[in-house]
Amino acid sequence: MSDRATWSHPKVITALLAVFLAGAAAGALGMKLVARTNFNSSSRAMRQMDRKALLEYFNKELKLSDKQQEQVEALLDDHFKYLQTLGAQMEDVRIYGREGISKLLDAEQRKKFDRLMLDWQHAQR
Repeated sequence: MSDRATWSHPKVITALLAVFLAGAAAGALGMKLVARTNFNSSSRAMRQMDRKALLEYFNKELKLSDKQQEQVEALLDDHFKYLQTLGAQMEDVRIYGREGISKLLDAEQRKKFDRLMLDWQHAQR
């Protein structure tokens, strides 16, 4: 028999998951830093708007025709539905990763890990 690890070996899967989560965290942090420096106050205000407010904002600023307004409204509907689905999928990936790491830790490490995750969540806001 070979001593080589296979892709289905738990240590290999755990290592890949840890690398993935570290990359995702670094990417999220990088995106957040870039977003803070690149977006001005009006674009920040736009991100806070709901679909209806955004449509009204576009209509006011762009003076959309009735046909354009209908088309933009349909696109915004699709966009917001897509974002909701994507957000749910991202949350599932986060939960899967956290649970996987948590299972590898002893009680003391798990307690500290939970604290680290809470601190990280608060820093993301």
